[in-house]
Amino acid sequence: MKIFLEIKNFFKETIKGSFLDPVVRPFLDIVKPPKRSDILNRQDNAFTIEIMSCVLAKNSNCIDVGCNTGDLLSQILQFSPLGFHYAFEPIPRLASRLRKKFPTVEVRETALSDSEAETIFWYVVNAPAVSSLDKECCESHIPDALMEPITVKTQRLDDVLAPDFKIHFIKVDVEGVELQVFRGAIRTLKTYKPYLVFESGLINSQEWVDGTLKDGKWHDSRIYDLLVNECGLKIFKLKNWVDGLAPLSRDEFLKSSAWNFLAMP
Repeated sequence: MKIFLEIKNFFKETIKGSFLDPVVRPFLDIVKPPKRSDILNRQDNAFTIEIMSCVLAKNSNCIDVGCNTGDLLSQILQFSPLGFHYAFEPIPRLASRLRKKFPTVEVRETALSDSEAETIFWYVVNAPAVSSLDKECCESHIPDALMEPITVKTQRLDDVLAPDFKIHFIKVDVEGVELQVFRGAIRTLKTYKPYLVFESGLINSQEWVDGTLKDGKWHDSRIYDLLVNECGLKIFKLKNWVDGLAPLSRDEFLKSSAWNFLAMP
């Protein structure tokens, strides 16, 4: 089973982002129609690219945390070819692919967190994109997850970056450990106030049912407090920012049905 899944991963990762992608994807959507969550994720990716087109200059410096196959990183390079960019990806196979595909990017085979250490990272063989330091988060996304523990190095973003290195844009997709990443990047966030696109799941990893939040399931208030109250940023739903709407209040963020957000000065 594992061999079959890894062969499948190899072909998916090879095709994704290549010239074959726009040809193969419609065919795959017919064979296996995308779930609602897949459709929403594609919409959010489109909003993210639209945001980047508005806020990035040719020399903007950017960071992709949880880079995976580098879909968004390729867009970053198109918008900011003269900037210096970092990509963080703890899965060895994917990090190696990123180095070959993006030779001008500083690719780090490490997981960002709030401390420097060695720890267990849960690689999900049947869904690598939801691999995480948080085992429960993996299991909540994929109930039949085939997980393998791998030892990875964790670092704080503030320890990686020179204090005078200005960052303009950060994307964070780390499956349940966003707060730890932000805590380890608080100097950078406070000093440079970059545009920050991030994913935020519900506490206890519960899902929405028919657009209604289950009782007691909220986004993590500590994320709002850190980004807004400590770092001086405002948080938007991606579509709301594109449409020129107001930022979210604390209560609106906590009860939001979205899971991708933009924080900005």
